[in-house]
Amino acid sequence: MNCCPKISFEKRAIIALLTLFVTRAAGMFLIPLNETTEARYGEMARKMLEKNDWVTLWHDYGVPFLAKPPLYAWLSAASMGLFGVTEFAVRLPSLLLSIGMLALVGYTALRRNGKDGALVAMLVLAGCPGFFVAAGTVMTDPSLVFCVTLTLLSFWHALHDDQKDRLWSYLFFAACGLGLLSKGPVALVLAGLPVFFWVLIRKEWKNLWQKLPWVTGSLLTLAIALPWYALAEIRNPGFLQYFLIGENISRFLDPHWKGDRYGFAHAYPYGMIWLFVVAGLLPWGLVALRWVRSRFADMDGWLLFLILWCVTSPIFFTFAANIIWPYCLIMQPGFALLFAELSLRGKNSYQKYVPVLALLTALAGAVVITVFTVAPQSVAEDEKGIIAAWKATNPAPDSKLIFWSNRMEFSAAFYSGGRAQSTVQPGLPLLLLKNKTRDCIIAYDYNTAFLPMEVLETFGKVASVTNKRGTTVLFCEAAH
Repeated sequence: MNCCPKISFEKRAIIALLTLFVTRAAGMFLIPLNETTEARYGEMARKMLEKNDWVTLWHDYGVPFLAKPPLYAWLSAASMGLFGVTEFAVRLPSLLLSIGMLALVGYTALRRNGKDGALVAMLVLAGCPGFFVAAGTVMTDPSLVFCVTLTLLSFWHALHDDQKDRLWSYLFFAACGLGLLSKGPVALVLAGLPVFFWVLIRKEWKNLWQKLPWVTGSLLTLAIALPWYALAEIRNPGFLQYFLIGENISRFLDPHWKGDRYGFAHAYPYGMIWLFVVAGLLPWGLVALRWVRSRFADMDGWLLFLILWCVTSPIFFTFAANIIWPYCLIMQPGFALLFAELSLRGKNSYQKYVPVLALLTALAGAVVITVFTVAPQSVAEDEKGIIAAWKATNPAPDSKLIFWSNRMEFSAAFYSGGRAQSTVQPGLPLLLLKNKTRDCIIAYDYNTAFLPMEVLETFGKVASVTNKRGTTVLFCEAAH
């Protein structure tokens, strides 16, 4: 019995995809940049645009950020240069990269299983909770996952698409170069693992050598990535050692790595990545369990390739000392293609239910957006509200804004255009008493008692804003 007899599967699939898109775009407009990850990366992209420095990422003014390559920041800074410094603009590249992944997955599924296969694969990927969240979030992972996806699908098409094999073969090497700019050598490892084991198991070494232009292709990879690495080392001596050794090896092996200059290690028990994978594949993973013991014909190695894509990155991160939930995103495009392939082959097709299941993610997204809008005090971790109160005082261009905190408040810096300066040094607020501008101070209510008494006697309370991080209070001097 068809659950929606009056509407074709194609129309229901398109409606579900559009609903997912509209919901995600709405969240990009309505949810502020939250601390710490998204606000930090958003502020670094804003500083790149402000300073017109397209080589060095800046953690703070005068403090270079050497932990990540700049591809995400290039895209976000360029987007803000075109559309203004807003949440939507800084997040837009993540959405476009995610649409690009959907197009790659859809094209590949279309070639193998027709229009229905393409729609199923796209719906499964778009409906993965992790993919949905990352599609509108400022961080390095959307660019990394896009590059890995492009690398793997370019590899497959280069070996199997005789009409466009040269195009795909060079896209493979271009994607490798972009991967090095997205998150570094780990992009090559994550793409290389399924390729290596697929070639090893199927003994495709000759085909691998003949179909891919290793000499000219490798030069293309180096031409894309090497200039930035060289410039970054020249401008920031020691970058290569810190990034290649510290961020790519020590972080992976040492759960208590002390070398992180910009935050803290995300230490979890070994194997935690599999819980992230399960959560990131809901509800599709529950349906796919039915196929675990099934046997399907695999003449060209497509199923093997997808299975390796799905399992190699979680196995790799099983032994990682420091992980974060976006690491599960690497396998999701492969899983979407695998789901589409097996669901259309199976006797009991789940095709008709896919649009409804995908809409569950859109519904969850709508709930989250609503909560952020009506009850920010429960979930929001940003300083947009208090910065809006500061802007309402019409601050002079040369006035100062101090955020009285021992941690960097990146969202305050982003929304103030870099004006907010975090400190707990008593001397800085005292200096505000000696200049001739009307300055302001923001402090958490539990920190106000630690402000110098002279400052508390001179600065009056203007506004307060409460969210999940606490209550922030705005103090401003009387007009001079």
